[in-house]
Amino acid sequence: MKKNRKQTIGFIGLGRMGAAFSKNLIADGFLVAGTDPVPAAMARLRRMGGVPLPTPREVAEAADVLFISLPNSKISLKTARGKDGFLAFAKGKAPGIILDTTTADPSDTKRLAALCKAKRVPFLDACVSGHSRNVADRVGLFVIGGSKAHYQKVTPLLDRLLSDHIHCGGTAAGATVKILINYLACLQRCSLAETFRMGLRAGVKGDLLVDALKRSAADSRQLRNRGEIMIKRRYGNPVSTLDVLLKDIGLGKKLADKGGAPTPSGGASLPIFREAHRSGYGELDSAVVYQVFEDREKKKRRARR
Repeated sequence: MKKNRKQTIGFIGLGRMGAAFSKNLIADGFLVAGTDPVPAAMARLRRMGGVPLPTPREVAEAADVLFISLPNSKISLKTARGKDGFLAFAKGKAPGIILDTTTADPSDTKRLAALCKAKRVPFLDACVSGHSRNVADRVGLFVIGGSKAHYQKVTPLLDRLLSDHIHCGGTAAGATVKILINYLACLQRCSLAETFRMGLRAGVKGDLLVDALKRSAADSRQLRNRGEIMIKRRYGNPVSTLDVLLKDIGLGKKLADKGGAPTPSGGASLPIFREAHRSGYGELDSAVVYQVFEDREKKKRRARR
């Protein structure tokens, strides 16, 4: 770590997650440097009291701890490379450790870890279970892959950022567990949407149905987070979009196919996410999968006329 000054945390990616982490770290007295291709994200960091820098390389050179928070692992790999990539730091200016919070394809995580190893920089896949509002409230789970010794060195920082963390094993173990978490969450959204539509068609009032399910053996975090959104069709101001979940369930299917695991539930759910995307719902909250069930009913009614 760089000595004799206040610790600097770097962020490559200042979207919903990166911004939420950055705001809390700045509030805690850390220096935060970051970069993002979206000018509005850079301006937001400046308003929060952080330091926007033009390139990932400059952020890496400034950082004691460098976080990656990007839309997918292909972008993480791309952002690492080139003369302005975060692994192009000058001699003697390497970050002390790199943590990638991106929901990643484990094969990409292994490639990125190998690139970091070649540059002699410790690397952890530090995926996050929880959406940006959770992160803003410091609630959620880091699932960590990589050296346990490196993990233990950053646990004080992880404790500060989220309410829980777990070391899952070697490189890409965190990325793998995150895929499994998100895959199940995708299936649960589809099951909720199907159940709600069934109940409403049977004449059960939406608010009563949500309340009954919450007070029953069928209760779940997904029900509590998405049930009311589905029933009231309030899909704006998303914390996780349909397109993000489409990516996640796709990663889950890829992981299953690689291991030869059967996925009948995933095989039934993936087309629902794809249909929602084709219907133009991609930037809405992922609870909008419910709308697919309503849309299918409307199509059936039109077909009968």
